[in-house]
Formats: sequence, structure tokens, C-alpha cells
Amino acid sequence: MNNALQIHNVSIAYGDNTVINNVSFSLDRGEIGSLLGPSGCGKSSILRAIAGFEPVTEGAIQLQGRIVSTLLDKMVPPEERRVGMVFQDFALYPHLTVAKNIAFGLRKLSSSDQQQRVTELLQLIGLKDHADAYPHQLSGGQQQRVALARAMAPRPDILLLDEPFSGLDVELRQQLAKEIRMILKREDITAILVTHDQQEAFAMADKIGVLHQGLMHQWGSGYEIYHRPSNITVAEFIGEGRLIKGKVIDGHHIETALGSIAGNFTAEVAVGHEVSLLLRPDDIIHNDESDNQFEVMDKIFRGADYLYTLKINEDTSLLCMVQSHHNHAIGESIGISLQVNDLVAFPIK
Repeated sequence: MNNALQIHNVSIAYGDNTVINNVSFSLDRGEIGSLLGPSGCGKSSILRAIAGFEPVTEGAIQLQGRIVSTLLDKMVPPEERRVGMVFQDFALYPHLTVAKNIAFGLRKLSSSDQQQRVTELLQLIGLKDHADAYPHQLSGGQQQRVALARAMAPRPDILLLDEPFSGLDVELRQQLAKEIRMILKREDITAILVTHDQQEAFAMADKIGVLHQGLMHQWGSGYEIYHRPSNITVAEFIGEGRLIKGKVIDGHHIETALGSIAGNFTAEVAVGHEVSLLLRPDDIIHNDESDNQFEVMDKIFRGADYLYTLKINEDTSLLCMVQSHHNHAIGESIGISLQVNDLVAFPIK
């Protein structure tokens, strides 16, 4: 497949403040990417640079093989980049109907072609019965689908979504992320989602970039960044888990406060070295018959499950997800077994 987007060693600065430092990644046609990280890490700055609203201070941006931004006086105007955008606040025109909002970017087409494209998109987003409604008559989720359809209408080369679900409740955000992924895949549209919400990124994206303090720490699938984080920054930011100290015994074992833990190392570590080992709640199995009994320090009810924090020693704790009919009190001890396939270990320097 051909790259729809290539970011080559891009840096972005505002005056003397560098907000993005030497970032590279790419997307093939029809792929959905997500830039994931805390507020202020530079996610939206990358989006604005792709759209043509911000210059780069180093590197280059290519869309469909065409260089659109470089430091060497190359800055293709936003209107010539064939980029669509969906914003946090939907930015729908309140005085226009749903159909006219979607048709807004199609003014260069004939009336019949406009009508055909609007009808296609109304069908695609499941709002064909709301063509004559106004934005204020729609729910938040419906407004977001209209904003998506309007951005998709001119068939852009890439669609940029800047925190598009931030104003919606958590359950609706994840549902909408899955729905929008399906819509984008049907249209074979390349897209980038900017978000600080991991579950949105997991639900929607083929590739995820973890950004922190202006650096891209890892670019890969949701599975890769969860199960094979490239460094401690990614390990601590993605999912839930604890880092426990250990010593590498051989090519498949680490000695820890929990005993010897066996598995396959996800990265090369030297025998005899001390490491931090990542253990996630799904590595810890509740087992009342186990000899490994540990005190419940804290618990969070999550409906079907409890997330228990277990005290291993004064310096070490673990997270364990247990079905909620196993309701253990704080201070009580419960048994656990380990089911670790991958040893995600980082050298202690």
C-alpha cells in the first residue's frame, strides 16, 4: 500500500518553545491512526501542522507522496491540501439543516451530484430520516456524526479528528469511536484521531502513537503498546499495572519478591542485571488455593469486577482484577497465581 501520510523527523516550535521534537510516523491509505498522550504533549500541534495551520521547524510532511511542509520555505496552503477536520465542538452551522450542513463543502459539484453525495452520507451515518432537522434538534452523538459526514463529503485525502468526543459522556464516547471507525473503513478514508483517552484510541485506531513532552515514545498497534511497551513512560501511561523490582536469572526467568517469574522477554536484557518488571491486572489470577496470600490495601468497584491493590511488601504492590462476587474487605488477605506470558522488563540504571 502507498503511504497516505508521512511525517519525517518533524519538530514544531512556538518561539523558543519546542513542543514537538523529531517525530516520525506514517499511515497507509485507509489506515486510522491516533495520537495519544496527556494534555500539553503536542498532539494537536501535529494535527495543525498536517492541516497547514502551523509551520514545521525541522523535517517534512508528505500527503499522498506530495511534500506539503518543510523548513525550506515549503508551505502548501491549507485549502490545497485536501484535508478534512472534525473539531471538539462539532462547529455545525445552526441555521442550516443536517443535509445543508453536509452539503456545505460540495458547492463546486452540480446540484444532482451534491444530492447524491448527501444521500449516501446520510445513509452511512444512519440519519437519513433527519435530513431536514437542525443541529439543536439532534443529540450530541448525532451532531458528531453530522460533523463527520460534512468533513467526509468532499472525499479528503486525510481526515483529522481533534478530541472529537471530549464533550460526550464516557459510554457514548467509546460507542461513537467504534461507529466512526466503521464509517471511515467503509469509505476507505485515512484518518488521525487526537485524544487523551486510551479506550477511544483502542476502539478506533489501527496504529497509536504515544506522545509525552513532545516526543513520540512508541508507534504501533494497540496490542503492541499495551503488551510490548518500548519504555517505562509507555508502560506507565498505557493501561494499568505495577513495576516491581527483579533480577534476571536466565533467558526466561526473573527473580522477584513473588518468587521466580517465567516468560518470554519482549526486549533484550542482560543476565544478572536488575530490572523493573511490568505486571498488569490480567497477569494476576485470583486463586484462593494459592500459597501466595496478600493483603488487600485498596479496592475499586467496577460493576462486573473489583480492582484490588495487594500489598506484597513495604515497597511493592500489585493490581488484581477479580469478579465482583468475590467481595473481599480491605485488610483481608486473598490468594493469587501468576499467568505471565511476556516478561516486559526495563533495566534499572
